Amino acid sequence: MKKGIRRLTLFAAALLVLLSAACARPEEPEGESGHLLYFLSPEAAAPGGDAITGVRVDLDLGEAADPTEEAAAVVEGLIRGAEGYGTALKDVQLRSINIVGRRAYVDFSPNYAALTGIELSLADYCVTLSLSQIEGISAVTITAGGRDLFYRDSAVLMGRDVLLSSMEDVIETVPVTLYFRDESGLLAPEQRLLELYEGQTLAESLLSALLEGPRERGLSPVIPEDFVFNGVRVEDRVCYLSLSSKALTLLPEVAEEQEIILRSIALSLYSIETVDELCILSDGEELQQFGQVSIDLIRFRPNEGEAP
Repeated sequence: MKKGIRRLTLFAAALLVLLSAACARPEEPEGESGHLLYFLSPEAAAPGGDAITGVRVDLDLGEAADPTEEAAAVVEGLIRGAEGYGTALKDVQLRSINIVGRRAYVDFSPNYAALTGIELSLADYCVTLSLSQIEGISAVTITAGGRDLFYRDSAVLMGRDVLLSSMEDVIETVPVTLYFRDESGLLAPEQRLLELYEGQTLAESLLSALLEGPRERGLSPVIPEDFVFNGVRVEDRVCYLSLSSKALTLLPEVAEEQEIILRSIALSLYSIETVDELCILSDGEELQQFGQVSIDLIRFRPNEGEAP
């Protein structure tokens, strides 16, 4: 589903709104192999068409390539470009790329910082969408010469955020609070506005955002990598959260770490006004323990002012 560009740069965002569907995600080519990379559309393309086009590219990666090698090959493919398409990364070099959790940290040569306005937004767009095709990557942080781009409001880019679409697709925008780990190792709140679309519930959107990780500097993800929520629903102010037995095997062995994960999930869900109680299930059975931690610890909404 297409979602709106959020907080890239004020100038770029304004220009992209004027472009309307010019940056809509194109449909993926069917029956083609290779990685889907995003390039600038040919200059001869019809006026009003997509400014970005997805192109299948064979990166000649061996089966033994790890996610970091795959991500580096994707970015190098973007820099090389594809015949008939423009590259948003002209004259830019890749200095390093690392994957931590679900986020790819990409450092370009200092001249990436010279991009401004629509050029920067399109470059960010191409990199983020291309890397988001790699399994396990849901967020991207881009630096230039090892430094943050100071004119961005957010250092974290996500594929779902850089898709441009009409706000008519948005049913509702709801404020929530997500809980992540701060630099001292404690849980800290991050305020977030979630855009809900047709067929999507607030609880589902919240858990998806929690899995993707924080956007604010100084915060880090709490949920283990590859952890999956099977489903979530809210009935009569009770939130029923379903986990697979496999997800539970991903929990750390230390009880204190298990408790932090449990509190992160529970406190985030309790930021939904209609949730007063949390029931966690696995394979259809209600859980009494989350690893070594009693579910009773978070079963009910905490009293106002109570520390997380």
